[in-house]
Amino acid sequence: MTESFVHSGGPNYFRVDLHNIGYAQGGEQLRFKECQSDVDALMKTPEFIEAKEKYEANNTTKEINWDTNEVYDAPAKFRPRFYEVNNAWITDETNRGKGHGKEIYRAFIEQAAKYAKNYGGVFIGAHHCTLGSGTSKAARRVWKSLSKEYTSSGDVIFIGL
Repeated sequence: MTESFVHSGGPNYFRVDLHNIGYAQGGEQLRFKECQSDVDALMKTPEFIEAKEKYEANNTTKEINWDTNEVYDAPAKFRPRFYEVNNAWITDETNRGKGHGKEIYRAFIEQAAKYAKNYGGVFIGAHHCTLGSGTSKAARRVWKSLSKEYTSSGDVIFIGL
């Protein structure tokens, strides 16, 4: 499918719309409290380790030695962003079960990766990862399908950037 999506919002909260089909929206989170074991598992994957090493090798931050007031470059800390899909909907029931949901989620994932590019990586999770509930059976099926395409654990995906 080569669908045309409309993006609105910004890096804190955004929405992707597939005209006359449906949408997914969500935003940045500090962590996935309810899916921490999935995040921990992903942090041991080769993709995560490679993204961390690449980011730390290619980025520095300014530090200060408070005793001497000397400013120096130090390796930047790898802090991937966390984005959750907190609402997704296919408007017309006749469009459900045709792969549109997966395409909409992919567009959300791509947009989250764009927003997180400067951070070296991004975790993307289902709504229940922040609240403990709220992810429908249909959405869980989409997550299960997407998990075959991305580095994932449970309902969390990691993309190294």
